[in-house]
Amino acid sequence: MRTTRLLVGSPAPPPEGAACRAFAVSFTPVKRIGIAIAGGSCSGKTTLALALAQRHAATLVRIDDYYRPFDHLTFEERCDINFDHPESINHELLINHVRSLVEGKEIEAPRYDFTRHAPFSRTERIEPTGVILVEGLFALAWPELAELCEVRVFVEAPEEVCLDRRVERDVAERGRTPGEVVARFHSQVTPMYRRFVAPSAERATVRVDGNGDLAEMLARVNAVTVPATSLL
Repeated sequence: MRTTRLLVGSPAPPPEGAACRAFAVSFTPVKRIGIAIAGGSCSGKTTLALALAQRHAATLVRIDDYYRPFDHLTFEERCDINFDHPESINHELLINHVRSLVEGKEIEAPRYDFTRHAPFSRTERIEPTGVILVEGLFALAWPELAELCEVRVFVEAPEEVCLDRRVERDVAERGRTPGEVVARFHSQVTPMYRRFVAPSAERATVRVDGNGDLAEMLARVNAVTVPATSLL
């Protein structure tokens, strides 16, 4: 029988035979798949993201939670901010958080209060799963973020459909008036979409119709997602 001498503080010797194979399997790094979902305001991104999160038991990162605080401004001044410009997002923190999740590290994610145009004081601890979903207007706008995602989805929908959905959502959930929503849509949402969001579709690996059937959207995304998740 061979004896092995261990010094205090020295690493244990590697196991042999079957034990060695089990040791290797148990320490195989976990590969996580990133899925980015971009598109215009109210194009159907969130609906698709929630369905995919349920389908793949995925971790969901919402870019809308990463708006900068603008604490130095009054509420009235914050109401005038162009939140459809990518500089309104703390993209440095967002990218670092997505990178951490892909690397298997938990994060303390911000949460945003749209009624006040300000983040909540609390954060939410998010743990990584095998699939990391990143959903929001600019999910494909920053190359550093897009490169973290093997699957890159762009959701398309007619402008009039997006406007109708946005009026319904913002009046019901964010305390806006229909007039405010329509005015902002034409003065900020549409110009920023054409300038920043639409060009990012070039980075997409799949495009889906956000005005179509959800099952069809899921089928198209799963067609490219399932082969990727088979590597997990």
